[in-house]
Amino acid sequence: MEREHVVRLLAVCLALPSLVYYILMGSDTSTVRYHPLPTDDPDELWWSDWEKVQRSRREALAHGCKHHKNLRGKSFFKLVTNRRYLYNLVIDDKHRTVYCYVPQVACTNWKRMMMILSGRTNKTDPLAIRSYVPHVEGVLPRLSSSRMTSSLLHHKLRTYTKFLFVRHPVERLVSAYRNKLVINSTSAADFKRRYGVKILKKFRKGDAVQNISKTGHGVTFAEFVSYLIEKRHDSPQSMNEHWAPYVELCHPCFIKYNIIGKYETLEEDAEYVLRKIGAPPKLHFPPLVMSKTTALVESHMNTLTPALRKKLYDAYRLDFKLFGYDYVKEKDYVTQENGS
Repeated sequence: MEREHVVRLLAVCLALPSLVYYILMGSDTSTVRYHPLPTDDPDELWWSDWEKVQRSRREALAHGCKHHKNLRGKSFFKLVTNRRYLYNLVIDDKHRTVYCYVPQVACTNWKRMMMILSGRTNKTDPLAIRSYVPHVEGVLPRLSSSRMTSSLLHHKLRTYTKFLFVRHPVERLVSAYRNKLVINSTSAADFKRRYGVKILKKFRKGDAVQNISKTGHGVTFAEFVSYLIEKRHDSPQSMNEHWAPYVELCHPCFIKYNIIGKYETLEEDAEYVLRKIGAPPKLHFPPLVMSKTTALVESHMNTLTPALRKKLYDAYRLDFKLFGYDYVKEKDYVTQENGS
């Protein structure tokens, strides 16, 4: 019996150096084992950092959805059975991916990417696809027009990798205003006729009504915001997608998105998405062109009265809350509760 104890003690002593070596060298192998995405380079530790970022964004979104009850009676079942709600969701069965596009948040380039990923084009360079092509109806398969059964649609929405990209709501609105109601372009001319004339007739007073342009040119940012506030209150689901809230376009409280990308970290998030879904290694998101809109936000917001700023925040409150954006900036876009 005593000999048996001696043998066991000797075995432990012999195994101890190997155990110490394993513990000390464990960090060299843990990178590969713990890596969230397949990669040939174990030094790409930033992938694990972005997993943490995504987890944080998902948790913040879930927390926000849980504490906001004013979601206008929607449910996952209602989205699946009434597919008009899924118009902005495009699907790529090859990579088992669903992308909810949001206008004014790099959606043209993302639609180009989806065309390449889903085999809707022979081009391999997204910038080789003309900018209007991805927006043509029928170019990309939408869940709203899918003929699949409700059970199959339900399954794909539950199991496919789903992602969307958002940006600061005010910056997005300023971008939409400038792109659709200010600049001179074919697209803007159409928006001015469809919305500009309507806005001018609604909010111009007195003699100014007589000088309304038939082209719809000349809408101020304050008039645009007044229109958005009124439209959001009366018929939120009929708002044009270029300024409709994220909650109306992508339904983030009912569709569980795996990846929440942000315009502010577009390059990193885009690469993360492509690696995550198994895109071809040579396919990368187009180089980022710095937006001029950020520098214009303050000057546009300064044209609004404090009351109008507050109403604007209320109209897009969920977009701010769910995606972690602040409305009160250094210049106090909103009147503080203490009246200062």
